[in-house]
Amino acid sequence: MPRIKHIGISTNDPGVCADFYINAFGLTEVERDPENEFAVLSDGYINMTILKFKYDRYGGGSPGLHHFGVQVEDLDQTQQIIQDEGGTELTFWNETYGNSEGTPDNWVGEKKFMSPEGIAIDVNPSGWKTRPGGKRGE
Repeated sequence: MPRIKHIGISTNDPGVCADFYINAFGLTEVERDPENEFAVLSDGYINMTILKFKYDRYGGGSPGLHHFGVQVEDLDQTQQIIQDEGGTELTFWNETYGNSEGTPDNWVGEKKFMSPEGIAIDVNPSGWKTRPGGKRGE
């Protein structure tokens, strides 16, 4: 069964934003970029990545909810359903930046799509890290 496992938030200051969610809700810091380009937080179930985009290649481009991610069992089947329902693959992003950890026959990480109304969605067969030192999909 597909599960929402990832939320992407765009912000002007990932460190300040991360500190807010850590302090306000007790989220755990999974990873923080020393250059303050991103921070990854989790509640143990859902991964929240806070991003400062130099160039927003997809999504809204302003602070706020940028995208969300769904972990799926079968990427090819899900992709077909997304397209049948009017969604579109962000082919350029996927070909240029996606699958850096996988092979052509084994997609690892998120594949990007847009809903019919333009909401960015990460679809991921391998999952996200949800704890410090963790592995994808734990």
